[in-house]
Amino acid sequence: MPQAKKLLFIMEAGGYGDLRPFFEALGFETVVETSARRGMNRLKAWQPDIVVADFYRRYFHDRVSNLESLLAVATRNAETRIIVLYDPFHAADIELLKQRHRIDAALPLPLSMPALQAALSGST
Repeated sequence: MPQAKKLLFIMEAGGYGDLRPFFEALGFETVVETSARRGMNRLKAWQPDIVVADFYRRYFHDRVSNLESLLAVATRNAETRIIVLYDPFHAADIELLKQRHRIDAALPLPLSMPALQAALSGST
């Protein structure tokens, strides 16, 4: 029996409900973290196949958000698929992040579950 793919879901902003049952119904072994800092620690130790993270805007002098630090770590593994959920209000920030880091899919809120499923399968 093939091993389930590992999915790390980093949910700082929220506002879209618990996605763990959706991920698990698709066959993913899922871990949820509620901060980018804890997510980075989990990412390094667990090495998931997919990272789904929401964009939570915080103002720092050297980066757009904690997500930027997370992306720097996640993109070290070319096999890790990176999906970012974001409020359309922050579309310009997401475009800036795409210039600096690999993002395999960026999905605006409200979240389309078919779009998320397509992003998880790699067909976006």
